[in-house]
Amino acid sequence: MQFCFSRILVTFALRQEGAPFARRLTQCAVRNGLILGHIGAKEIAVYWLGVGIKRLDLFERTVAELRPHLIVNSGFAGGIRSLLEPGDLVLATNYSFPETVQALGNSHVFSAGGNFVTVTEIAGPEKKAHLQLEGSILAIDMETERVATVCRKLAVPLLTARMISDRADEALPNLFVGGKLQAPGDLFHAIHFAARMLVLREKLARRLCHLIEELV
Repeated sequence: MQFCFSRILVTFALRQEGAPFARRLTQCAVRNGLILGHIGAKEIAVYWLGVGIKRLDLFERTVAELRPHLIVNSGFAGGIRSLLEPGDLVLATNYSFPETVQALGNSHVFSAGGNFVTVTEIAGPEKKAHLQLEGSILAIDMETERVATVCRKLAVPLLTARMISDRADEALPNLFVGGKLQAPGDLFHAIHFAARMLVLREKLARRLCHLIEELV
């Protein structure tokens, strides 16, 4: 069966994650909180989910009204598999519909593919180590399962493509999770991580554009 993905909704948890991607769109406009534009001949809409998707009803209503041919659930994820490094673009095989993976053909855009788990709070190295013991988990995030629920309900194909932001043995800086500086090294850790994310946001934008161009 041949699928046509000419109208695509791309989601990110946070505006700052997806801003570099949105800037790459041509013929941009803003309507009802959505950024609209094009990548080649494909119509693209960008939606900010919020961490954990605080308003699932609003997201569902937006999808129902927009009627996209495909949702690309993107942004960042925490690595669970030990070989993953920040900057790896990974495919959530358990949260990507078979027809969307098929549409990519023999693409080499992904560094790895495997199962994602959606968590309700940010996981540190201890929690990640526990998840590693299950053996089949590639990465974690806080939105994907809820995005997939809406896609299944509205029968919209889903492709989950996220970039690794932190390794399995790595904790996010306290300042990035609403905490305070607790040790002299915390500020350096936060500055280093912020600099990394500035680079990774641009890399994610490039890889996403490439991925969307490859969809047939």
